[in-house]
Order: sequence, then C-alpha cells, then structure tokens
Amino acid sequence: MKKSKLVLGSIVAGAVTGAAAMYKATVDFTKNMLYRNEIERTNVDDLDVDVIRLKNSRGLVLYGYLRKHDNAQRTLVMCHRLGENAGSLKTAAQAFEKLLPETNILLLDAAAHGTSDGYIRGFGYKDADDLEEWNNYLIEQFGEDMKIVMYGEGMGANTILNASGLGKLKNVTAIVSNGAYDNVSGYLSYHIFKKYKVTPKLSPIVMKNIFKNEAGMDIADMDTVRLVKNNMIPTIFMHSKEDADVPFRDVFELYNSNGGKAVLFPIKELHFYDMNQDDDYSKILSDFLKDNA
Repeated sequence: MKKSKLVLGSIVAGAVTGAAAMYKATVDFTKNMLYRNEIERTNVDDLDVDVIRLKNSRGLVLYGYLRKHDNAQRTLVMCHRLGENAGSLKTAAQAFEKLLPETNILLLDAAAHGTSDGYIRGFGYKDADDLEEWNNYLIEQFGEDMKIVMYGEGMGANTILNASGLGKLKNVTAIVSNGAYDNVSGYLSYHIFKKYKVTPKLSPIVMKNIFKNEAGMDIADMDTVRLVKNNMIPTIFMHSKEDADVPFRDVFELYNSNGGKAVLFPIKELHFYDMNQDDDYSKILSDFLKDNA
C-alpha cells in the first residue's frame, strides 16, 4: 500500500513539475516574441535608397527606405516578417524590379523592428495603423493618381491584409501576400509546440493574459482570417511548402475566407524568385501583376 502511494505521489509530482515547466516555457517564449530585446540597424545600402522617417500616431519614429524611379506610375510597398527588418526584403525587391519595371519601391521597418522605434511588437495589428500612415504619406508625396501595390512576408503580409480588411488602404490596386498566418494565437502556439512540445490547449490561455497585461492587446481579436472577409483589393495568396515560419495549411483558410478577388499560388520552392521562370506555373504571379498592378 505504501509503495502504491509513493508511486502515485511521484506521478502527481512529475505531472505538476511538467505543467510548471510548460507554463514557464510558454511565458518566456511569448515575452521573447512580444518584446524587442535589442536594436538591429537595417542595412539596405546596396539598394541606393532614400531614408524616410515617419512619426506615427503613437509618437514612434518609423523608418522606410525608398528607391525612386523617374516617371514612376506606381509604388511597391514591402513589409517584412516578424523579428526581421527591411534588409531581409532586398532579394525580393530586386525580383520585383523585373516584374514591375519603373516602379518606386518602399521597404519598411515595422515598429520594434530594424531601425524603427518601439519595443513591443504589433504582430501585424498595431502595424496596420502604421501602414495606413505610410499609405497616406505616399499619396501626399506622389499625388492622388499614384497606384500602390503591397507585398508582405509573414507578419508583413498579415499587416497588409489586416489593414485592407479594416478599410485603411487607399489607391492600393493589388496585394501580394507571401506566407501570412491565420491568427497570432495559432501562429505562436505552433512555434511553442514545435520548440517545447507545449500543448496548444495550454499556450493560448497563457498568451492571452500576457498580451493583455503586458501590451494591452486582446490576442483573440488578432485574427486575419476574420478580417480578410472584408478585403476587396485583388490579392494573390502565395505560400511555400518549405516555409518553416508559418504552416502551409494557413494559406488555404485565408484564401477561402477572402472577400474579394483572389488567386491561390502555393509553391514548392522556398522563395518565389527561385522558381524556373520558363515554367508556365511561375507566370501566375506576373500575370496577376499585369492584370492588377
């Protein structure tokens, strides 16, 4: 009898210890993702850009990097993944120069990323307000006739889709969403499970409290699938099967929930610019841009 009680006690103690370890891992991971711990200066020197500074409604100075083309009739706005900066978009920018010749290109550092101010990341939600201000800046600089195309990777794609779903964008004729996630809770839970094997039933509860107490944000509202129902800007949903950051399955829910004209473009290559340009399938992106940009 005593031996049975000891075994049971060991099992209970082990379960409690395991639950405590999973709780701590979730807290540490979530805070690490929520806060910027150090400033990493953005390097886009080899692109020959003008550095643009924009103070947002929260008083943060945001940085953009503008590559101008003479007589440009459109501007491409590019937004990066969570934890990265505008420098990570350089190769994609060079690919778009071939797809969209004579186009201004504006690469953005999101708040709490790169050279921009801030220490709490917006995960594509507070960033949607910043994108609206960049949108207005471009119209003020280049006029009401300037067409705007927006490209985003990961969180950057979510920023654009959220801003469109909230009706914050003007003069935007096309959106290229590359690797957007369905919602923040699912995205972070996916990474916590992958890294620490924390059950998705526990992590959302812990994350919800952290987001509310630390940043005043309701993670339950940070749902791009819900917002794209109001997206009426022509959108191509691109996602690589090799994407290690966002689950490939997310692209289907976003595409199926989208309210307006949409094209689904799953790819097997890690990057769209790695595709064989002689393959007819690769022309889906260029054809979309020809029709909408």
